[in-house]
Amino acid sequence: MKRTIIIPAIAIVLLALFYGPWLLLFVPVLLLSYFLILRKRGVEVGATIYGDLQEVENIYGEPDDVVVLDAAKANELSGLILFYTPRDIAIVAGEEFHISDMVSAVPKNMATPYTIDEHAIILTMRNRNRQSGVLHLRVGYDANLALEIAKQIDSHIKKR
Repeated sequence: MKRTIIIPAIAIVLLALFYGPWLLLFVPVLLLSYFLILRKRGVEVGATIYGDLQEVENIYGEPDDVVVLDAAKANELSGLILFYTPRDIAIVAGEEFHISDMVSAVPKNMATPYTIDEHAIILTMRNRNRQSGVLHLRVGYDANLALEIAKQIDSHIKKR
């Protein structure tokens, strides 16, 4: 059996031995909640993630626009955003999204008062498949570059 099933079963038996058999009335509630959680995990739709730039170009062809997030990773998908505007598709750091699901792109300084940190683009999404509707895309230490990247992404969002 899996460890996730054995440990709770042992815990329930020990609790029933020490605190009385009336505690076994909670077992059906625990089992029901466990199976509901498993069902919810099975319903979630997985995101389409691409391995390299050549794979994306074989499927969709040349992109309409390319936004470079990190110049050191300009040949890798993790440092690019590819826009296919007529198809309403954006490949953001290797993951496929609909441009119509994007709400806004805002630059943000990720530093705390005690550290120097990179700037990031906060990309807000209207996507029901993700836990969070926010993507943090690190773009380096230049605030002006972060602002220009955010403007470029926002121009694609406003076209929709």
